[in-house]
Amino acid sequence: MSESSRQRLLDDAEVYALHATTESERRDIETERLRVDDTARAQFDVLVTEIQETLALAAAVDATPAPDRLRGAVLDRVASSDQEPTVRKLPPNVTPLHRHRRERSKSWRYSMLSAAAAVIVAVGGVVVVTQTMGNDPQPSQADQIVAAPDARQVTAEFPGGGSATVAYSLSQNAVVVDLDGVPQPPPGRVYQMWFVDGSPRSAGVVTEDQLSSESGTVVDGLGASTNFAFSLEPAGGSPQPTEVLTMLTLGA
Repeated sequence: MSESSRQRLLDDAEVYALHATTESERRDIETERLRVDDTARAQFDVLVTEIQETLALAAAVDATPAPDRLRGAVLDRVASSDQEPTVRKLPPNVTPLHRHRRERSKSWRYSMLSAAAAVIVAVGGVVVVTQTMGNDPQPSQADQIVAAPDARQVTAEFPGGGSATVAYSLSQNAVVVDLDGVPQPPPGRVYQMWFVDGSPRSAGVVTEDQLSSESGTVVDGLGASTNFAFSLEPAGGSPQPTEVLTMLTLGA
């Protein structure tokens, strides 16, 4: 995956979250989301969630219920109006939204979200203030680590089969460990994880649940570590690694 593909997907997060795309554009964005790697996909999902939740909170704070008479008039108009979309030729001074998406800046994104108070919907010439209440769950700690701007990911083969993937973020001071197809350790032995920043620091032993987890294991305390290692140790772990199985290099 190229950096341009990743950035293009993140740039599209705002209009996707606001449902400000055509059906064709929405399909293109969702197709691009499936093409990128797990890190970029998680970054996109977290960004969309944050935008929707910010708008929902702003709408909940500032939105004012419409008067009963106005509400009734709008609902009557909706019931009697043709709901099929009408395609009109744009005036020469109006530029389609999709032409601006590549030029949007992060400053626009955050200024727009901080100023948003409600979603304005026009129905038959009547403007109504409505609320958009999101119900997306808060992103997990693992999602926040993977979606951090400085997040990186490395993978190494595990002796005996399977692989170990470590996603890490210096700003989050943590890693997410994902073991895929790694066999159970021999009886009476455990896998132990290590932060390496000059001398090894134990990051804990791998439990059976963590070995089979599909959501990854969060380990705090990354610090200035330049490597992350796995070793095979007696049950309960060791103060220092005795049989290193694999080591992953954590770049800047």
